[in-house]
Amino acid sequence: MIFRNPSCSHGFSRALQFCLSLLLSSLFAATGGSSSQDSKSTKRLAYFIDVAKEAGLTMMNVFGGVDTKKYIIETTGTGVAIFDYDNDGWPDIFVVNGTKLEGFPAGKAPTNHLYRNNHDGTFTDVTEKAGLARTGWGQGVCVGDYDNDGWEDLYVTYYGKNVLYHNNGNGTFTDVSDKAGVGGSGKAWGTGCAFVDYDRDGRLDLMVANYVDFDLSAAPAPGDRPSCIWKGVPVMCGPQGLPGAKNILYHNRGDGTFEDVTTKAHIDQTTGHYAFSVTTLDFDDDGRTENIVASQINKKKMYNHNRDGTFTDVAITAGRPSTKTVARRQAWARRWQTTMATASLTFSRPTSPTIPQPCIATTATAPSTMLPTGPGLA
Repeated sequence: MIFRNPSCSHGFSRALQFCLSLLLSSLFAATGGSSSQDSKSTKRLAYFIDVAKEAGLTMMNVFGGVDTKKYIIETTGTGVAIFDYDNDGWPDIFVVNGTKLEGFPAGKAPTNHLYRNNHDGTFTDVTEKAGLARTGWGQGVCVGDYDNDGWEDLYVTYYGKNVLYHNNGNGTFTDVSDKAGVGGSGKAWGTGCAFVDYDRDGRLDLMVANYVDFDLSAAPAPGDRPSCIWKGVPVMCGPQGLPGAKNILYHNRGDGTFEDVTTKAHIDQTTGHYAFSVTTLDFDDDGRTENIVASQINKKKMYNHNRDGTFTDVAITAGRPSTKTVARRQAWARRWQTTMATASLTFSRPTSPTIPQPCIATTATAPSTMLPTGPGLA
């Protein structure tokens, strides 16, 4: 879906209003407060209209089973990048796609999609022409001009081999993953990624987050282990109970190839965790960019740059929420989910609940500004 926000002064959708009213009611009940008496005059914050069909964004996003999901590989979803691939000054859209366990007939498998902006509020699917049709368990995507030729390139993560697409500057892309040395082993589960010049040599390096050390052929089925049972009901296994995976840092050599410096940079000196996305910023204003890795359930990672090509995880000392705080947030999330279930509200993709930030556009892209991305952002 693509949503248009006509005005920040308009209201939330009725479903979201209802959700927020439930939350506010519970807060007032807990504190003994009462709702504002002039609520009718309160300005509404956001109103979005789904214009995907009218805009020409008609692809079907596929990821695992529709009615049931047996394995964790079917659950994470995919990412989106909004970037100007043809340098015409208009943002285009790249959507990562997945697949199903049972596969598809020949020629019917879903692929990633690139939509070119027509400058009139509509888009044209140029996937085949651009050379970006690929099928697999796509996950995240990040954007950056890794060879400094003035054209934004694409890096797409997968359960399996990751792919680096070089932008040829003529509307097409070329898979240079093996040549560049960033395809991975083919056994990892890549999730988020970000281009970042961590050593300030003028060339974008690449940080890749990995989720779970997962082997589909040997994956436990629902109910096979204690961690695959919830309140007596067999459920999908993971991520808890499955081994975490290490994150990867690639250094740009400047000749179209990258070097895996994960060990040299001490990125691997953290315990296993279920990483989803990567974001980059200079949080201590020392002129060096840090990498923050968001992970599911386990501790987040904040890799602080030591100014010598190495990093140290300083998430706890930098102010990461305490274990008790995280536990309270998780308990609140469970209560929220129970409330929503009681209210019989149906969402298209049930995930851990969040309260949206009004009137703020976020994209799963990492161009030269190095914004983060990860699965589940579609």
